[in-house]
Amino acid sequence: MKWLIPFLMISLLLIGCGSSSPRFASGKNGDQKKEEKKKGSIRFSSRVVEEETREDDKKVDVKAVASRFSSAKTSAPPERTPPVKDDIKKPEPVAPGGKFENQKMMDLILTWMGTPYDYGGETRNGTDCSGFTMQMFRQSAGISLPRTTEEQVKLGSLVQRDNLKFGDLIFFNTTGQNPSHVGIYIGDDMFAHASVSFGVTLSSMYSSYYKKRYTEARRIIN
Repeated sequence: MKWLIPFLMISLLLIGCGSSSPRFASGKNGDQKKEEKKKGSIRFSSRVVEEETREDDKKVDVKAVASRFSSAKTSAPPERTPPVKDDIKKPEPVAPGGKFENQKMMDLILTWMGTPYDYGGETRNGTDCSGFTMQMFRQSAGISLPRTTEEQVKLGSLVQRDNLKFGDLIFFNTTGQNPSHVGIYIGDDMFAHASVSFGVTLSSMYSSYYKKRYTEARRIIN
């Protein structure tokens, strides 16, 4: 019987490692997966934010731009509240080349100034870049764009950089994935977009950050 005691002790020790180690390892892996998922939902790393903030060296005066559009007015974004169901009936898609008013879109763009960046968002509570462009075209021109940057870059016709006009979609490679960012050209080498660092804003195509990351432009309205 003397041999039985060491045997039982060893067995209990092995059972303890077998039951506890996987449990704690599983918990650790589970936390790690949650963290990875959380980071994935943000999509843009702190490096991207740091680079954008540091290299965006040509600031646009929003008030000066607004003054050029007689009826355009800026407005502060609403307090961040839980998203509500959109009860507005979405317009039917219209073919590119339909009636389009620069002024109407610019008015809408300026009312969205300062809206915080939210990956996957498409409201005044928070929006990402393609959600912003989608809403600008839908609400101001009744033109339905697909939801993602990858789909929007397939629209319309390719436009040379020196031939851009108001309303052209412009694309950038900001993450190593092309395209990863989209904005709306508004003239004078400026564009409106939902920036990761600053939310909905106006930026210069010739800031150090955007100049070297620009990839192409697409015209979906004539």
